[in-house]
Amino acid sequence: MAADQEPQIAPDGVQEVPLTIARPLLTTVIEQLREDGVVSALTVRGRRRAYLVTPEFYEEAIEAKKR
Repeated sequence: MAADQEPQIAPDGVQEVPLTIARPLLTTVIEQLREDGVVSALTVRGRRRAYLVTPEFYEEAIEAKKR
């Protein structure tokens, strides 16, 4: 596997996971989020397309948007 096809921690602290390798890593990525608070972004060609965040973070973001 090429180095650019492995999860990397970006300068902002978000773990970037290429979508091409995400499926077999999904359980690990979710556990990292749950246990250690590591937020991950799924990427396509190096561009972030979706974030994995905790349910609490999502609910807080929705509430903040309503204000």
